[in-house]
Amino acid sequence: MKAGDAPIDGICDPAFEPVRQALQANMASGDEVGCAVAVMVDGQPVVDLWAGWRDRARTLPWQRHTITDMKSVGKSVFALCVLRLVGQGAVELDAPVARYWPAFGQAGKQDLSVRLLLGHLAGLPFPDRAPPGSLYQPGVVARALEEQAPEWPPGTQACYHSFTYPPLCAELVRQATGRSIHDVQRDEIATPLGAEYWLGLEDAQMDLCADYIETPGTPSLEGMKRNTESPLHRAWRPLPRDEDYNSTAWRRYAGHGNARGMARIYAALAAGGRLEGYEVVDPAVLAEAVEGSWNGMDFMTQRPFAMGLGFMRAGPAFSIGPGPRSFGHPGMGGPIAFADPDRRLSFSYVPNRMHPIANTGPLAGALIDAVYRSIG
Repeated sequence: MKAGDAPIDGICDPAFEPVRQALQANMASGDEVGCAVAVMVDGQPVVDLWAGWRDRARTLPWQRHTITDMKSVGKSVFALCVLRLVGQGAVELDAPVARYWPAFGQAGKQDLSVRLLLGHLAGLPFPDRAPPGSLYQPGVVARALEEQAPEWPPGTQACYHSFTYPPLCAELVRQATGRSIHDVQRDEIATPLGAEYWLGLEDAQMDLCADYIETPGTPSLEGMKRNTESPLHRAWRPLPRDEDYNSTAWRRYAGHGNARGMARIYAALAAGGRLEGYEVVDPAVLAEAVEGSWNGMDFMTQRPFAMGLGFMRAGPAFSIGPGPRSFGHPGMGGPIAFADPDRRLSFSYVPNRMHPIANTGPLAGALIDAVYRSIG
């Protein structure tokens, strides 16, 4: 079967026909295996399309409820769990992390604030005391972060915490609530919103996963796994070097979902924090989170980022359309989600093949361009 014959299914409002056409062109290019794209406007779905294949052999069609690894798109959901606690009064942005996580307050971190942690300004990109390959050993990375001294004075260096951001947020939530971040996100975000995205999968969700396909030459992947001089390699030491992102252990650890699920989460954010009467996050907290924390060259990837408290803002490395107040998060190899609050629009795209890109890339970019052509 030719690449152009890859099946496409789902719904598309006639006004958004350019998005379907862009998806068809992407599939015909042969660079996709399987993917999904979703758009919501005013909380209503206008695009919910999926295409291609769940498996490497291209024999199993992508289905409505297929999910896959969405990489660092999930960092914004880790942040959202913390921000939800801020809105509930359980955590304060300018309080020391050690108020909630006492063992964190060693090695010069006693005054490091929740705000700095959420804004990728904690100076903790490396978990040096976590042994190589130890990611799936309970508590090992958290203890390493407790013992880790900041690489520089907190707040002084813009640094995307590529590996450590999820475990920092997860342990803060656990210490503040006594619950895992998986349970908090499932019970207070995914389930109320009916959003098919989870921070770690349960047994019943495993069979929904598409094969995830690495692509050698992807810049971040090369830094993580092969370039021993890269700070990414040092940061990702706890990841087993043979991990292909299809293991049960990885699926229990990392964020997986589909475009529809992430578009529903971001639809709530595009509307100020609420969808269909359910408040995901306090509007005032969200407004503060999407303001600029820093704008400059990232230490970890040497790319120009514009960062808020857990959300990226539009910039050269995160091209997300013309909305000046848009915010969201990309993932390694192509997945992306964002909210455009001025148009009350949310967008998400997720492929199961990693693309060798270091920015939004041509495939997601074509879909985003088509969305904005559709709305004028």
